Amino acid sequence: MIHRSTHAGAVRDSLLALQSRRVRQLILLLMAALGVFAVINLTLLEARVQAPLVAGIALLGVALWMQQRGRVEQSLMMVLWVMTFVATAMIWMRGGIRDLVVLAYPCILVLAAMALSPRRLVALGGAMVLSLGLLAWGEISGWYQPNVPPVGPWSFVNRALILVVVAVIGRTMARDLQAAVARAESESSRAKDSAVRLAFLVQHDALTGLPNRLLVQDRFAQALARSRRDGTPLAMLVIDLDDFRRVNDSLGHGVGDAVLQRMAERLRVLAAETDTLGRLGADEFVVVSTELADAEALAVFAQRLLDGLAEPFERDGLCIACGSSIGIARFPYDGDTFETLLNRAEAAMARAKADGRNAFRFADAEVDLDVGEHLRLVSELRAGIDRGELELHYQPIVHLASGRVGAVEALVRWRHPERGLVAPGAFIPLAERSGLIHPLGNWALEEAAAQARRWEARGLPPLVVSVNVSPVQLAQGELDVVVQRVLAANALPAKQLLLELTESSLVGDAEPLRNRIARLRAIGVGLSIDDFGTGYSNLGYLQRFDVQALKIDQRFVRGLADGPQGEAIVRAIAQLAASLGIRTVAEGIESAGEAERLKALGCDAGQGRWWGDAMPAAVFTRWYAERFTELAAQVSQR
Repeated sequence: MIHRSTHAGAVRDSLLALQSRRVRQLILLLMAALGVFAVINLTLLEARVQAPLVAGIALLGVALWMQQRGRVEQSLMMVLWVMTFVATAMIWMRGGIRDLVVLAYPCILVLAAMALSPRRLVALGGAMVLSLGLLAWGEISGWYQPNVPPVGPWSFVNRALILVVVAVIGRTMARDLQAAVARAESESSRAKDSAVRLAFLVQHDALTGLPNRLLVQDRFAQALARSRRDGTPLAMLVIDLDDFRRVNDSLGHGVGDAVLQRMAERLRVLAAETDTLGRLGADEFVVVSTELADAEALAVFAQRLLDGLAEPFERDGLCIACGSSIGIARFPYDGDTFETLLNRAEAAMARAKADGRNAFRFADAEVDLDVGEHLRLVSELRAGIDRGELELHYQPIVHLASGRVGAVEALVRWRHPERGLVAPGAFIPLAERSGLIHPLGNWALEEAAAQARRWEARGLPPLVVSVNVSPVQLAQGELDVVVQRVLAANALPAKQLLLELTESSLVGDAEPLRNRIARLRAIGVGLSIDDFGTGYSNLGYLQRFDVQALKIDQRFVRGLADGPQGEAIVRAIAQLAASLGIRTVAEGIESAGEAERLKALGCDAGQGRWWGDAMPAAVFTRWYAERFTELAAQVSQR
């Protein structure tokens, strides 16, 4: 979108510059023509006839002055009216309706038709028609007598001069029109190419070129209709790469993308021509088969896929191997819709992973029970979002040196009508897998921003609200657009919103990721790394991304009890953050001793049960008021 907008702006600027240049050329040409006409006819014309020519040159000079100051449209309007005035004056003072200067009228109208709005064109043409009508009526009624000049050598020169001016203007206009047509054809070709490319991207995965979920679902529907009509076989195989996350995290997203592309190429070779291949997302692929009639044939095909995908390949001097697990579901035994077969194939694939990976499994009754529970919970979550069953609880983030509360972390909870208060770990993964994470995450941002404003209205100081962002939101959604809308709707300053990102969502060097982070930082919101230090050794992203805070995972806080080694880890993280100008927040603090020790090790802030668990907004309001009173009393006693 940005590229198209920039291109359109460049084209518009180019056209405006061309228009300004053409107006300047027209003014200079007309001034020269009027000057030559006046000089040639100096001895032939009366002084009163020379006056319009001199006045026309002077007024064209004013139009040139306007053009040089960027008032191109007003300049062109003045040129057209000045030439109409000069031509009309010459016609009335000379030969009337028979005068050769009448030839100027059509040229002026053609130029006006290409440059003016219809209303202005009608006004200009109406003035000409009125002038010619008055001349004709004057001659007929006898009150006007034209002064027809005698024919002489200069008659040819005058007419030739007018024709030359008309020809030059006409040729210039024709060349501009040809250029405009060529430009329009080029833009039309560009638009057609873009439309074709867009149509491809809408239905295909940009990285591998395989059909995406939308196109796979459409082709599945066609295959299902044929299977019901003709009794042809139909099966769905879901393939998930076993070691992709390890490869992606240790070698970077560039190598990870290369692995996905290589796997897609191998699937094209291994599958039959009538099979539908697709990429469902991340490292998950799907094959819709319409040729394999029984379980034995499907088992042979699945094993061939496992063997083919497991073959190692070289990349940048590295030998990379990535196994896979496959789940198989068949129509009509395992379901009769796309979603049912897909979920049962995914459940079978998950069982293959649990049984040791690099294997395939068929859907069965045991798996169907898990799928049913999964589907029910997803359905209930979708309904719960619509019914407003979600709520945010807030845990204070306390500055260790002063004891002040300057921020809170917003944590989503699901108050299920039957299950009670459901913790995030039970439904966030389902939301990410089903796509519900986007409406859920958008709601959390909106509610957190609105609550921050409600607290201020109740007299609390401005608090920074920290909101967790799923990697799926960051990778697949337009998070910056959502954030801008939320801030504007609640009139919340951007500095009061902090987005907590996981390390896994930032590891790598993908250009789209850097662009998304840059757009968020351009808005002015803060970024924090959640659960820092939980398994990633590549710290390069701390330099690539403008991060404001690191949340030290609570396992390191627990590690303080292990002695010097645990303290050394926390101190190293705090020193690293301080050297980069990043604030540190320790999680899971449960005692005053831990808080004091963390402060001594260089941590800036902390959160945990020592101050309070995550609590509803109303409870936090009372907690904050009580703590503020307590702090004020402590200060007054010092």
